[in-house]
Amino acid sequence: MAILAAPWPAEIKSSPTGLLETHTLFNVYGRGFGIAPILGHLGTYKDFAAMESDTKPRIAEVRKVNGGKPVVTGLELIYGLATPCRGNGDCLDYLEGTGDLVEKYVKPAAQRGWVVVLDTQLGRSDPAAQIRRMIDRGYLRYENVHVAIDPEFHVYPGHTIPGTPIGTVSAAQVNAAQKLLNDYVVSEHLATKKILIVHQFGDKAVHDGVPFMIQQKLSLQTYPNVELVIDMDGIGSPFLKVKKYNLITSSKIYPCVHFRGIKVFYRSPLETHGHYDKPPMTMPEVFGTIPVPGGIRMATKPDVVIIA
Repeated sequence: MAILAAPWPAEIKSSPTGLLETHTLFNVYGRGFGIAPILGHLGTYKDFAAMESDTKPRIAEVRKVNGGKPVVTGLELIYGLATPCRGNGDCLDYLEGTGDLVEKYVKPAAQRGWVVVLDTQLGRSDPAAQIRRMIDRGYLRYENVHVAIDPEFHVYPGHTIPGTPIGTVSAAQVNAAQKLLNDYVVSEHLATKKILIVHQFGDKAVHDGVPFMIQQKLSLQTYPNVELVIDMDGIGSPFLKVKKYNLITSSKIYPCVHFRGIKVFYRSPLETHGHYDKPPMTMPEVFGTIPVPGGIRMATKPDVVIIA
């Protein structure tokens, strides 16, 4: 699938197509090239060339086990980084402070046929407000730019530390974000549907003491120009991660779920607090071609794999 760095003329467009309908997306997560490797594997790379060299064998592994789909590489940038709240702001440090995102990431990615996912940790903001910010700055007009939201760091009223306690969003907030994306694809005559990834590791179907990170999840809707991905986030053993993935992304429990993701945490060179999977799942385990220790396996192949 060709991914353009700028919109096509309206007269040559047909109905928007969905990337995940035909492809697997392989994202590498982090703040940016050379920035804070502790925040994600993307920060261990100097530039696109280094990332391409490192991900090439990983993507070859995916192709062997994903059912024959082509694989598209993605950068999942922490666009809105949650910070301790001070004053009346939204408790987010935006990536614009590191340079021109379009010239630094969006256009070079598009030239390689890669995507860029702008991930917001929400802070005191909300999903629709964050997407509106991305629209107003012109990022979502690019066909290869998509969105992720991370409820974990959504700050509760009266609190000042993102992630303490673990945050949540409502299905109504996710639906509002989807509607905004859907309407934007239509109004701008975009050729590609927008992907919206929602990270989650607490869920009513799991009920393990973690807050339900998508409240009223059964009320989630689908929109024709949005590919909604429920991503199994969180650190744990392969057995625990597969068990939670199978519940959190189950279309039998949640009929709204059509696209699924899983995040795999590798150890950062700066890691000292055990914030990584022990051990990280292998790609055959991720795609369910073999079981994990304990005998269970992924019930459904993921559409998105995120390396953090």
